Amino acid sequence: RSELYKVFRPLNKALVRWARRKYKALRKYKTRASVFIERIATNNPGLFAHWRAGMVGAFA
Repeated sequence: RSELYKVFRPLNKALVRWARRKYKALRKYKTRASVFIERIATNNPGLFAHWRAGMVGAFA
């Protein structure tokens, strides 16, 4: 499972970058954007396959 974190962390980071570009309020705040995506991951774990597999905390 720890090997999967290495694979899915860049995907989660890309989602954080996407959120920072999409939402003006998150542009300056990397941590807020990451918390925003993490909240989406915990509320909607079926949104992405790696979130279903439990890779929700790989945002740091």
